[in-house]
Amino acid sequence: MTTKEKILETALELFSQRGYGGVSVREIAREVGIRESSLYNHFEGKRAIFDGIVDICLRQSEEYFRSAALPFEEGDDTAVYRGIGMDRLQELIEQTFRFFFDDPWNARFRRLLLVSQFADPRCRDIYRRLYRDKFIEIQTYIFSALMDAGELRREDPAAVAAEFYGPVFMLLHTCDTFEEARSAVRIHVEQFRKNYGQRPDFV
Repeated sequence: MTTKEKILETALELFSQRGYGGVSVREIAREVGIRESSLYNHFEGKRAIFDGIVDICLRQSEEYFRSAALPFEEGDDTAVYRGIGMDRLQELIEQTFRFFFDDPWNARFRRLLLVSQFADPRCRDIYRRLYRDKFIEIQTYIFSALMDAGELRREDPAAVAAEFYGPVFMLLHTCDTFEEARSAVRIHVEQFRKNYGQRPDFV
């Protein structure tokens, strides 16, 4: 691990424990085992360290979704969700949300934003963008495509996305592991398919 990588790793751990505002550059440098002046050879300041953490988490999330052929943004192929049965849908949903529990960077990053959002406007904006708006946008896109294909009953896709994501958002922020959330996610997905599925194997 390079010094720059160690700085980011250490800062993320400290930020996730005490919030962005509760950690100083001096403390980060001390935990890394370097002088504060040496840290500035790698980053201009604490905000630059934070931005580096954001970049890594975004990149890791996109790489995970792309490698699993899961839609990550509007315009991506939604074929993975079409013509599948209940078991496969459960697998895909679990695969999607398991990452946000199991990936150590993302789990700590989410905790960092959660504890810092009330004191730091930028943390609040990133938190809302990544863990609220981004999810709703991509699910609206997916549900719209499935409605066009006759897979789901025609409704307002944005409203359906909000209905679907609400319980998942709650579990994402109240469960420590995916295994703790898994049974509730499965029940939620089954009920969702019963409410909106068009094909016989959707119910």
